[in-house]
Amino acid sequence: MDKESGAGARDSQERYKEAELLKDSRILEHTHSFIVEYNFKTKQCYIDPAQRKHVYGDWNSEYSEKRNFSRIALKEDIPKLNELFDFTGLKPGDSKSTAARFYVKSHTYEWFRVSLICYGEPDGEIERVLITFTNAEQELETVQKLKFLLARDPLTHMPNMDSFRQMTEAMIQRHPDLSYALIRMDIDKFRMINQMYGTKEGDNILRYIGVKIQEWIGPLQEEDNDSTYGRISSDIFYVCMPANASDIQEIIDFIQAALRAYPIKFEMIMSFGVYITCEADRTEHVSVSTLMDRAASAQKTVKNSYVNHVAYYDHLIRKKEVAERIIVSEMKKALETEQFQVYLQPKCEMDTGKIIGSEALVRWIHPSQGIISPGEFIPVFEKNGFISELDYYMLRSSCEIIRRWIDEGIGLHPISVNVSRTDLYNPNLLEQIKECVDKYEVPHDLIEFELTESAFVSDNMQLYNLAKLLQENHFRVLMDDFGSGYSSLNSLREIPVDVLKIDLKFLPPSSDDKRGNVILHSIVDMAKRLGLDVIVEGVETAGQAEFLLSIGCRNAQGFYFYRPMPVSEYEQCLDKPKETGLSGCVQ
Repeated sequence: MDKESGAGARDSQERYKEAELLKDSRILEHTHSFIVEYNFKTKQCYIDPAQRKHVYGDWNSEYSEKRNFSRIALKEDIPKLNELFDFTGLKPGDSKSTAARFYVKSHTYEWFRVSLICYGEPDGEIERVLITFTNAEQELETVQKLKFLLARDPLTHMPNMDSFRQMTEAMIQRHPDLSYALIRMDIDKFRMINQMYGTKEGDNILRYIGVKIQEWIGPLQEEDNDSTYGRISSDIFYVCMPANASDIQEIIDFIQAALRAYPIKFEMIMSFGVYITCEADRTEHVSVSTLMDRAASAQKTVKNSYVNHVAYYDHLIRKKEVAERIIVSEMKKALETEQFQVYLQPKCEMDTGKIIGSEALVRWIHPSQGIISPGEFIPVFEKNGFISELDYYMLRSSCEIIRRWIDEGIGLHPISVNVSRTDLYNPNLLEQIKECVDKYEVPHDLIEFELTESAFVSDNMQLYNLAKLLQENHFRVLMDDFGSGYSSLNSLREIPVDVLKIDLKFLPPSSDDKRGNVILHSIVDMAKRLGLDVIVEGVETAGQAEFLLSIGCRNAQGFYFYRPMPVSEYEQCLDKPKETGLSGCVQ
């Protein structure tokens, strides 16, 4: 090859390299990237001049052996950059990356993805590292926003439930020797605020509470918080803080005072439930969710109270919760093994003591605990929905009893069974009732259904439909606890019933209660005019019975006459009516 052709080849190679470099620079420019290269042999650093188009400051003066990033990167990201630029232990082929925020102009930063790769000789000696800075503001900003939305409540920008639990769990683990107070709070009757002033004003109030909580606690740090807070749902907020009694009361007073100062013509009151962590929680590693539940249990005891607004979780609440857990854990087995027994409380004529029917009441005969009061397990079953299974069990058992009476020629009187509010939302309820009653070939007039007045008030349409269908299928319908609610007359006008069961606890007749006596007399008279039968329940004294007879009420149910009893005892009473000793006569 001659000199001329050799020179041409070199020129061609140089032009090719220049073209490649130009292409690379265009790619870098298009991706808003620049390169920093450090040579281990020369100890020199090459910084792409294009960096000045993308970031703020002159890196040639900023970058040195000390790698001073303080004037070119956001302060909180500097530790990540120092770690990336620590070349200790690097080997040829190694790579690592991070994301950091650099100033693109004074006081304005953007996200960059920083990637490092190490090059070296085949024998393993490091020659240089190449660091690429690529602007990823749009990509990483979207990721950060998504992380924020996943961790924060969109209305108040406070941590949401998951984030609060995670932050609180981490905080408690960092300080295992400290006791913490979990405080749950919400606004009593918040739904009324939304109804009266609209959800927009309701949202403003929630933001206001969030601001006040953050104002008291201060901003949350990523690490080493001494307190946490969050909005869990609706108007429910939680705070976790060191368990200092004076501090707990101060934040409660602060939030209450702030709420009273809110410019709205509605008295807003918050209820607070407090749980203080203890040594057992730490040794047993009790979850934050459980701690939150305990604060909620305490709050329930003062919810909508006009006297107390703060409750601390104590041994009594704990005892109740343990009892409820035992009930829930054993309820299915109890049903399968027939631990639930039917007790019958007679309904009778007051002047003769003659039994005219009975109400089926459940008793839990536990193999080790004996009789468990319905007041202990019925509310639990109503809360978890198991009451529907128990109601059907009671209906089936009542049908079995009546079937046996028919087969054995025992005197027949109707048995009434209770329908719980939960049952109302079962679309197949009537079909299940008919199927059960007809399976035992029990005449429909021997099974009655008691519906509580409180259910009439809150579930009017469902009850109307159910009562109407029951009557159409020749079942008698009783309105139980009449007089205990606030819409008795309106319910009586709208819901088809056959019998009123008046609860004497709410209208106790006595010589000193003239107003109550007048009301009770009027109800009995009104029922007669409407063609309804009346049974007064809760009769406990001869005086009450005498008065009821004097105003024209013949039938009653109560401890003065008969207490709830096993079926076998009830059957014995059929043959031996109780001597009442009453002298009153029915009008």
